[in-house]
Amino acid sequence: MFSEKDIICDMRALGIEDGDLLTVHTSLKAIGEIEGQGKSGAEVVIDALRACVSKGILMIPAHTYQNIREVPVFDIRRTMPCIGTLPCVAVEMANRAVDMGDKTCVRSMQVSHSVVAFGENAYEFVECDRYVRTRTPMAGCYGKLYYEGGKILLLGVDLSRNTYIHAIDEQIDATVYGATAVTVTDYDGKSWVQEELLTKGPAAATFVRYKDALDAVGAINYGKIGDAESMLIDARKCYDVVMETRKNEIK
Repeated sequence: MFSEKDIICDMRALGIEDGDLLTVHTSLKAIGEIEGQGKSGAEVVIDALRACVSKGILMIPAHTYQNIREVPVFDIRRTMPCIGTLPCVAVEMANRAVDMGDKTCVRSMQVSHSVVAFGENAYEFVECDRYVRTRTPMAGCYGKLYYEGGKILLLGVDLSRNTYIHAIDEQIDATVYGATAVTVTDYDGKSWVQEELLTKGPAAATFVRYKDALDAVGAINYGKIGDAESMLIDARKCYDVVMETRKNEIK
């Protein structure tokens, strides 16, 4: 059984530092049994992540792309992520924080690929997502991983879960092939309709092909968090590798 302290120690050993901008894709099951002491496993992991980047920003994906295809509605409080338990817990934490006036946790206003940000500058960090209309543009929160020298933690999952690569693909080719009208509701209950533009790009299942090139430039630190095989990826090195590979592919 792993305690919060154990998880923090493993994260530190992997290379996560206090001032990092960090996003994380997680398999809770892969970690193993977590000692909660009144908290869920997801809450323990989130608290451990927050402790590790106490002077930075933690960015937890809260994607709803599947949900808004079925019903084109994004309610920032009620539209739950379609990518697992930990993101749903992060959204619930954001709802409580907003209601309490806590400015260190908030969900972004991106209708299909929102994130929950934790940190002193959380509100400022997510503001860019209010104005984007494609799924993962470099002008949104995912682009900040490059511009601010962030890191991507793949905790018990492989490169196919690295959403940041979709942002790089949008930078290369943002050809729009469709649009969806989505009814959006914010924290204050205000609603409006906005378009989400759909862009083309390689499927996430193809992302594992970048592994050798990422290893060659030292972009990945490997280790374990609990029982979970994990990778910590340098966002700028990842950007360079994906850009070079994709440009060669489309020549």
